[in-house]
Amino acid sequence: MTFTELSIDELEDPVALLMNSFFTPSGPSQSAGNAYLGRLSLRKTERDSPVTPASADAQLRAIREWGKIPVTDRYAMLNGITQPALIVHGNKDIVVDPINAFILEEHLPYATLLVLPDASHGAQSQHAEVFLATARLFLNS
Repeated sequence: MTFTELSIDELEDPVALLMNSFFTPSGPSQSAGNAYLGRLSLRKTERDSPVTPASADAQLRAIREWGKIPVTDRYAMLNGITQPALIVHGNKDIVVDPINAFILEEHLPYATLLVLPDASHGAQSQHAEVFLATARLFLNS
């Protein structure tokens, strides 16, 4: 499945959208998604505003406008980024195709790539312990 294959009902239901785009259909992934939703509900103050269809559309338009890919030398600017970068990606991400993580790693001179199994766009939430351990190592190196 790809992000564009989500149904209208899934796109209009914030919980369905999160569960179906950030987590895979497998039992362990859906369980991690439910745990993530549980953690989200714990915070009672200073919460982010809910994502609405209008705000999601505006975000996608901004990404498409900003992220226009040049016809030639499309990755040339990445070699100039010398800040270390930790790239975290799910191997079954339907929002951003996993090949993009490998392209980033290939072109960023100081990149570390962590690809998490059976994970979609919420890989760092689904595999929180592995992500946090890797992030600590990365930040302390």
